[in-house]
Amino acid sequence: MSRFAPFVAAAGIITSAVAVAAAGPASAQFYKGRTINMVVNYGAGGNTDIEARIFARHLPRHIPGSPTIIVTNRPGAGGLIGLNHMGSGAVPADGMTFAFFTVGPVATIVKDPALKVNLADFAFIGGLSQHQVAYGRKDIAPGMKRPADMAKAVEVFGAGSSPASPRDVALKLTLGLMGVKHRVVTGFRSSNDINLAILRNESQFTTSSQPGYQSQAKPQLIEPGIAMPFWYYQLSAPDGGLLKNASLEAEGVRGFADVYKEAHGKMPSGPRYEAFLVLNDIASVMLRSVMMPPGTPQEPVEILRKAFMALADDEQFRNEYMALVKMLPELVSPKDGMRILARLRQIDPAAVEVIREAVGTK
Repeated sequence: MSRFAPFVAAAGIITSAVAVAAAGPASAQFYKGRTINMVVNYGAGGNTDIEARIFARHLPRHIPGSPTIIVTNRPGAGGLIGLNHMGSGAVPADGMTFAFFTVGPVATIVKDPALKVNLADFAFIGGLSQHQVAYGRKDIAPGMKRPADMAKAVEVFGAGSSPASPRDVALKLTLGLMGVKHRVVTGFRSSNDINLAILRNESQFTTSSQPGYQSQAKPQLIEPGIAMPFWYYQLSAPDGGLLKNASLEAEGVRGFADVYKEAHGKMPSGPRYEAFLVLNDIASVMLRSVMMPPGTPQEPVEILRKAFMALADDEQFRNEYMALVKMLPELVSPKDGMRILARLRQIDPAAVEVIREAVGTK
């Protein structure tokens, strides 16, 4: 039984002091007086974009030469348009462009033909780990009073990004585990668009990263009483159990497995649940990835890696991130990020088949 528990425990999430090897004799003149382009693969105003712009404001302080960083959005197809653009050769691999992407492992796992590039070919700079929170309208028939009531729902209309996005696949897997008839409408360009659809009752249910939930879903939907949190996706623990998110639990948001147990009287299990755990472990730990195009010279790669990790101890960065995102950043080191990417080649074939079925490619 594949659980990926040891890999999640060793993911190298960093929240305070960070020990990073020196980048080597990188020239302080490489970026002096220059402009770097940061490409974001989701639309302006969404969770990914908001976090990317925080990084763009603070990263130059840690780059020798203090270059300017401008942000360009290339949304669409659940982030694949931006990802394909960065890895196709259309972007010069000269160190003057890097990506701040929401990276979904599904396309790589199922060998989606829409993905034209190999994630392992990119130069990984750093990442952000975040939990996912599921929330939906309270008036889902016959009426939702508590999260476990989801098991009684007549039908749920979910909202997603693309058939191969972790959001869409996890929605299908968890709602299926709950035994709920459901349909997921896909193609939304940002969480902000999805929240607007839920507000208008054009959709009912979705998930968002914890920062997106705190900064957008709560003020737009939860606090006005339109929607409620149902559960968050827990990561696997080294002992085979599940890790709890203390901040979400303090708000009364419980893990999916606990809500499932309340509704069904037992813990979730089986191939569908195992596939969900594998997908969630990878997707959550690598939710935001900072990367440079394949073939980028080592000098700018090491400069940006060192600058990225220096943000862990940057009080101005941490304060603004906390103010806008409502939680402290959890940085993933380059070494651990590359190890996680390598894990994509080691997923149990049975889990791959379940994910293929959820995507619709089986």
